[in-house]
Amino acid sequence: MNNKERQKVLKKRNDELHPIVFVGFETIEELESYRSTIELERIEYFENIKQIEDLEWNLKTPKEQEEILEQRRLSKLKREGKLFPR
Repeated sequence: MNNKERQKVLKKRNDELHPIVFVGFETIEELESYRSTIELERIEYFENIKQIEDLEWNLKTPKEQEEILEQRRLSKLKREGKLFPR
């Protein structure tokens, strides 16, 4: 299975897991009890997110990756006040 297909499978699986993982409860005790029963699904969901991000990065061309890294670098400089000093 190539990266694009793998990404699609992981996204579909996370769509299935999302309603299981993100459920509202009235008390912390109810939430903690539920979380303990779905621990494996929670782990899978969050591991899938990381894999999806990695696959999306790998599917980008080197030029796209370079542009993103440059945007991040400039954003960091701007946040730190080094790009447009006051």
